[in-house]
Amino acid sequence: MNINLIYASLTGNTEALSELIVEKFKEEKDIDVNMHFIEDMEDFSILEESDAFIIATYTYGEGDLPEEMEEIFEAIPDMDLSGKIYGVIGTGDTVYDEYCVCVDQFDEQIKKTGATNPTSNLKIEIEADSDEDFENIDKFIEDFSSAL
Repeated sequence: MNINLIYASLTGNTEALSELIVEKFKEEKDIDVNMHFIEDMEDFSILEESDAFIIATYTYGEGDLPEEMEEIFEAIPDMDLSGKIYGVIGTGDTVYDEYCVCVDQFDEQIKKTGATNPTSNLKIEIEADSDEDFENIDKFIEDFSSAL
């Protein structure tokens, strides 16, 4: 099974969350997830080549899409992702009115392509450090892996 996680990270929080997700998939479900930093990617065909994928983004400022995620966001509607399983995770800060809004924006964008999201969007405030965060991460992994 070809599962990919594509992430953007400015402060390192979304990268740390992505690494934790990849590690937990391997340790708890014996599922390999390939991690890709958005700024190292030349194109996004990997989404169409994947059996399943996860987008990991942060929300910048007052609900802005990270600049490095704009190109993939705009490319998604032109892709045929029907039959694919996907999930969206991200970090944000509740001091802003638009908390983790980019997670929901990616979910809506991908949903239009015919892909299926079996999870609740995973939103983490700054970094995963509470029991609730870890419970939500475990639920995300369980729901995602059950759909594979």
